[in-house]
Amino acid sequence: MSELKKNAISWPGAIAMSIAIMAPAAGMMFAPQVVAQTAGGAVPLAFIVSLIGSLFVANTIVQFAKRLPHAGSFFAYNTAGLGKVAGFVSGWLLFSGYFVFYPQNLLAAAFFTSSVCKSLFGFEISWIAIALLFAGIIWWLSLRGISNSMKTDLFFVAFEVLVLVIVAVSIIAKGGAEGNTWSVFTPQHSPTGWGGVFFGMIFAMMTFMGFESAGTVAEETSNPRKNIPRAIWGSVIGVGIFYIFMTYAMSIGYGPSKGADFAAATIPMEDLASRYAGTGMRWAVDIAGILSAFAVSLALNNATVRVIFAMGRDGVLPRVLGQIDPKFAAPKNSIHLVALCTIVLALVIGILFGPYPNGYGFLGSFGTLPILLLYVIASLSLYRFMKKHDPLHFNWWHHAIMPGIGGLFMLLPIYGTVFPLPPWPYNLILLLVVLYIAAGIIWGFRLRKKGGDMLDRLEKIMNHPGD
Repeated sequence: MSELKKNAISWPGAIAMSIAIMAPAAGMMFAPQVVAQTAGGAVPLAFIVSLIGSLFVANTIVQFAKRLPHAGSFFAYNTAGLGKVAGFVSGWLLFSGYFVFYPQNLLAAAFFTSSVCKSLFGFEISWIAIALLFAGIIWWLSLRGISNSMKTDLFFVAFEVLVLVIVAVSIIAKGGAEGNTWSVFTPQHSPTGWGGVFFGMIFAMMTFMGFESAGTVAEETSNPRKNIPRAIWGSVIGVGIFYIFMTYAMSIGYGPSKGADFAAATIPMEDLASRYAGTGMRWAVDIAGILSAFAVSLALNNATVRVIFAMGRDGVLPRVLGQIDPKFAAPKNSIHLVALCTIVLALVIGILFGPYPNGYGFLGSFGTLPILLLYVIASLSLYRFMKKHDPLHFNWWHHAIMPGIGGLFMLLPIYGTVFPLPPWPYNLILLLVVLYIAAGIIWGFRLRKKGGDMLDRLEKIMNHPGD
C-alpha cells in the first residue's frame, strides 16, 4: 500500500497545517523586535510590505496546487516544470528546511517549558526530558493519521492567537504609550526611512514562511484542487492581517518614538502583557509560545514525513520510505525515520550549544535559505510548467509577471542572509548550506535516470482534474 488516506481532512485541517508552521505566536514573540532594530517604530509598515510580497509568492504555489495536488509539493511542482533533477533538488531543499525547523522548534518548546515550570511552580525539569516527551507525543500522533494531528494543531493555534489578541486589544484600548496613531504605517518613525523598512522586511518575510505547507497534505484533503488554494490564501492573508494588528499594538505599546526600546526588548510580548494586561496574561503569553513551538513541531513533522514519503513512493529515495501503514494510512517508515533523526539532531545541537538561543538560532539559520531558494525556483518553474502542460490557460499576469515579482521579493531576505557575511559560527552554517545544496545537485544528476514512474504519476494527476 502506497497511497495516503483520501479525504482525511478538509479545508480547516489544511489551513491549520500552514498556520501552525507559520507559528503566529512564536513569530510575534521573536521577530518584531529584530525588525525594529532597523525599522524603528515603523515595524507594522515592514509587515505590510512583506504581506504584499508573500501574496505574490502565494499565487505561484496556488497555481501549482490547483493543477497538481501531490504530497511532495515543491518536489512535484518543479519536477513537472523543470525536470527530474530540479524536482529532486527541490525535494532535497524542502526536506532540509522543514526537517531542521522541526528539531529547532522542539528545542524552543522544551526550553521554554522548562523555564515556565521553574518560574510558575518553582521546580525545574530537564529540557532533554521535555524534548523526548514532546517528540514521543508527536511520533504517536503521526502514526495515528493526519486527522488527529491537524485537530491538535488547530486547537493550539486558536488558543495562542486568542491570547495574543487579548494582549493587543488591551494595549490598543489603553492607547499604548503615546496614543493610537496611523504614523506607524509610514516610514516617519524609521531611523533611516524606507531603507530601514526594507531591511527589516528581511526578517518580517521570514515569519510568513510555511504558508505553502498545506500542499504537503493535498492527497489527504477533500477536494484538494479547491481546498489547498483556499488554505494557502487563507493562511497568508489571515496571518498577515494578524501580524499587522499585533505589530501595530506592539509599536504603540512602546510608543512610535521609542523604536529603540522596542528593539532592545528580549521578548516584547511578555513585557507588554505585564504592562497592559497583568501578570496573569504574561504567563498566558509564555504558555502560548510553548504551544506554538509544539504545534509548529507537529506540523513540520507531518510536512517532512510526507515529502520523504512522496520521494520514496516515486522512486528517488528508497521505496521502503513510501510504504503506508494499512490501519491508519500513515507513512510509518518515514515517520520512524524523521522521529529518530529529529531526536538525535535536537539532542546533539542542544547539548553542544544549548537549546536556546544558540541551538535554536543555528538550526534556524540552516533551514531558512533552502526554503527561500525554493520560492525562487518555483517562481521560475511555473512559467515553463504552464507553457508545457496547460498552454491554453496560460496567463501572463498570473503565470509570469506575478511569479517574477514574488521571486524578486524572496531575493531580499536571501541577500540579507548572505550579505554581509555572518559572524562565526553562522558563517560556518552558511558554508554547510552551500555544501548541502551542492550535494543535492550532484545526487540529483546521478538519480536522473531513476524514478521512472514519477513523471507518469504526475501526468496522471494533472490529467484527472476531478481527483
